[in-house]
Parts: sequence; C-alpha cells; structure tokens
Amino acid sequence: MSAQLPPEDAGRPGLFAALKNIFATLLSIGRTRAELLAVEIEEEKYRLIAMWAKAIGAAFLIALGVIMAVFSLALAFWEQRVVVFGLFAALFFVGAAVLVLSLRQQAKAPSRLFRSSLAELDADIAQLRGSARE
Repeated sequence: MSAQLPPEDAGRPGLFAALKNIFATLLSIGRTRAELLAVEIEEEKYRLIAMWAKAIGAAFLIALGVIMAVFSLALAFWEQRVVVFGLFAALFFVGAAVLVLSLRQQAKAPSRLFRSSLAELDADIAQLRGSARE
C-alpha cells in the first residue's frame, strides 16, 4: 500500500520548494541592495571629485592673485599698468573667494552616502517583522 496525500495537500508545493523560493527572494533582495550601494558609492565619488576640483581651483586662483598683487606693488611707479594688474589681482581673489564659499557650502552639506540603502534595509526589516507577527 502506498500512502496517499489528502486531496487538500495535493496541490501544495513541498517544504523544499518553499525554502528554495525564500532563498531566491533573499538573494534577489541582497542583489538589489548591493546595486543600490554601488550607485551610492559612485555618487559619493563624483561629489568628492567636484570638491577636490574646486579646492584645487581656489588654491590656483589664490596663488595667481597673490602674484598679481606683488606685481602691482612692484609696478606701482609705472603709469597705468598698476591699475590693470590690480584689477586682475582683484578678479582672481574674487574668483577664489567664490570657489572657497562654494566648497565650504558643499562640505557642510551632509553626505548622502548609504542613506538610500539604509532606508531600504529598514523598510525590509519592518516588512519582515510585520509578516512575522501575522
């Protein structure tokens, strides 16, 4: 004699199939989170590159401003050349100040690194806890 399943259990998948589906779902969630993490790292890399570019630009313009100011002082006794050198020195200082202020503002802004990943993980945990209670 062979043991037969009751008619209500005949259409159900087995325990192994259910575990396999759970494992596939967990892998899918993990892959999605890893992709999101990679995107956030890429965004942070571009933010840091922009900050470094502004810092290097500010340093370069400050150096040029100082050189132009020195030339303005050295040429103080020549006719109108002092005004031209002085204006260019002021222009470089203003450009450097704009970059420094922009850099300072960007540095004060909080980093958004991993914010989306953490929010998604919190949502996943809340959903899992909610389904565990049911």
